[in-house]
Amino acid sequence: MAENMRRGRRRRIEPSRIQYGAWDDPRVSLFATVPQEPVGDMLGRLKRLPPGNRDRAKEVDACPLVLAASTSTNRLYREVKYQVQQIADDRNKNYHPIQERERQSALIARMMAEHNRRECAEAMRRKQLHDNSQRLRDLKIEIDRAKTTLSVVKKRNENIRQHGAERADERKEALEHREQVREEKLAEQRALQEKAHNYSEQLVAQIRKLQAERAQQQLTDLEEGRQKRHNDEMAHANDLQQAVEERHKKRIELKQMLDEFSALQRSIREANPDKPDKLDVIVMEALGPVTGSFIKKELQRRLDDIERRRLISDGLGQELSEIRGKKDARDNMLADILICERQAREKKRAHQDIQKRHNQKLQVAKDLINQRKEQQFYREKDEALAKTIKTDATSFMQRQYQQASEKEAASHAISAKTYDGIAADIVNNARVRAAAVEEERMIKQALHDMELDMERRIDEERMRVLHAQTRDIIDEVRPCKLNHVERLTFNLPACGINSEDTHTH
Repeated sequence: MAENMRRGRRRRIEPSRIQYGAWDDPRVSLFATVPQEPVGDMLGRLKRLPPGNRDRAKEVDACPLVLAASTSTNRLYREVKYQVQQIADDRNKNYHPIQERERQSALIARMMAEHNRRECAEAMRRKQLHDNSQRLRDLKIEIDRAKTTLSVVKKRNENIRQHGAERADERKEALEHREQVREEKLAEQRALQEKAHNYSEQLVAQIRKLQAERAQQQLTDLEEGRQKRHNDEMAHANDLQQAVEERHKKRIELKQMLDEFSALQRSIREANPDKPDKLDVIVMEALGPVTGSFIKKELQRRLDDIERRRLISDGLGQELSEIRGKKDARDNMLADILICERQAREKKRAHQDIQKRHNQKLQVAKDLINQRKEQQFYREKDEALAKTIKTDATSFMQRQYQQASEKEAASHAISAKTYDGIAADIVNNARVRAAAVEEERMIKQALHDMELDMERRIDEERMRVLHAQTRDIIDEVRPCKLNHVERLTFNLPACGINSEDTHTH
């Protein structure tokens, strides 16, 4: 019972729904019958258009189902369509709340679906652009590096802040300990100063006593030393005088001996004037011990010089042999290099000769083929001329003249036909080449436009990616990894002198 009451109340509350027909969409049927009108006496509700000089034919789209027979019919059709559109708009504003909510929900759902579809397509395009563009990959790597650097810096600062309190406590304890140690050192220094003062006083007294004793001892030592030096000087003077006298005595004796030796030598020479050799022998025998030692020393010196020269000559010979060996090795290497170069030149020259002979053979073959083609062309031309010349029973001179004339005319016709074909081929080839050049230019232009569009999209995507980052990350990005426009946009410094701008686009 209650359910039936609720249903009845719902029927009373909800108005009856209007069943719309062809007039729901005025573009489908403009001239419908009266039962199909959305409201009663719809044609009576139509009103005149406001006067004006506007061109209604350009403002309202034409319906393909209506073919106007004249200008007046077309104008009437457009005026009726305009008013029907106004009435339909007024009617659409008076939806039931439930219908309005459903319509709005459907509209929002369609808009969200379209928005999601566009976002999905844009995300796919951006993903494909990131996969295909090296600049975007480099930017992503640089942003990741900047994020890593920033995270490391933040982690380090966090660690510094965490350990700051502990370090402050440790520093405070260290300062207190240092102050305590300093006070202890000051106390020790004061005790040491007092002890040193007492010790210095005792030491000064002892030093004064020792200085007095030392002064007395020095006076005694000075007197004894003076006496001793006087005695030593006297003894030394006596020794020098004795040595001088002894040397003078020896000099006198040596002079006497030399005089005696000279007298003896003179007497021997006077006694034996014809035997100087015996005198020399006697002199040598007299001077034998002295000359023997001198000869031994001279021989030893010569032997030492000979040994030294032998060692020097051996060293020089070894160095010369090493230099000669190195020179021989270098000469052999240069000879091998020269031989290899000569063989390479000979091989290159032989290869060039073979290539030259091959090219000559190819050229001769091409010339023979062209000559054969030319002979074939003239042969066919002569055969065609022979076929075109008619024979008759006239005199020989007339036949010769007629044949020559016909042959010249036929040759002229064949040449003209050949030249026309060649000209047509030239024109066709020029047209084909122009079409190929134009096609190539269009392809290059299309590729250039595609590259420019791709660069523009890449630049926009790079700017979008950079705008999506925080200022801390932007500051950590190296300026040389960005182009000039990006650096100006984000107010970043220019690249350094030793840096390289890797993005010049």
